[in-house]
Amino acid sequence: MTPSILFLLRSDPSTTHRSIEGLRIALSFLASGQSTDIILLNHALSLLSKDFNEGSDNDTLEKLLPIFQDMRTPFYVEKESSIHIDFDPSFSIHPVSHSQISDMIARSSYSMAF
Repeated sequence: MTPSILFLLRSDPSTTHRSIEGLRIALSFLASGQSTDIILLNHALSLLSKDFNEGSDNDTLEKLLPIFQDMRTPFYVEKESSIHIDFDPSFSIHPVSHSQISDMIARSSYSMAF
């Protein structure tokens, strides 16, 4: 069985580079064909919003996001918080409940939080 890796991004990208760094690392696993899931929580949801333009590492984010769009990477977002975000429609957004997030974490072989 191929190990699966889950990335839980929850840091505020306007104040820290952690969530963008998590995206960069997740992309390296996705590019290698590794089974990888990305969940966005809290302020990290803004990474995929139409009007996100402030952050601690915008240059890196501007390079990463088009690659995720081209790969049609599914992003799992916290259902309750995602209703307040106007997501860029070019991303594959999948709202999930807290219990579904818990199940995803439990089923993954490895998880990383940023």
